[in-house]
Amino acid sequence: MTIRNRLKLPLSLGRKLPALTADVSRGGFQAELPQVFVPGSLVDGYFLVGDVEVPFRGEVTWAQAGDPRLSLWSSIGVRFLQLPKGLEPLFQKLEGRPRKLGKKR
Repeated sequence: MTIRNRLKLPLSLGRKLPALTADVSRGGFQAELPQVFVPGSLVDGYFLVGDVEVPFRGEVTWAQAGDPRLSLWSSIGVRFLQLPKGLEPLFQKLEGRPRKLGKKR
């Protein structure tokens, strides 16, 4: 099972398109951005972690178009082609935190 961490990281796709992650895991991330990409598209860019640019390469696995008339950004899911080495310390820190448990029903 892949643990998804709700994490807002600024990122840049192709050094041209700014975006923001909604969640990140060792397998990939979900991003919110003004434009939408076609599933199957290869993307590259970098995350901004503190003051450090962490490059990545991935493939868009799903996409949902936004609606600019309603100020809704598009969302895409990206699978990493290889885990960016610069994200490993961040994952170790996040995975070491105690997780909140949901309420019992």
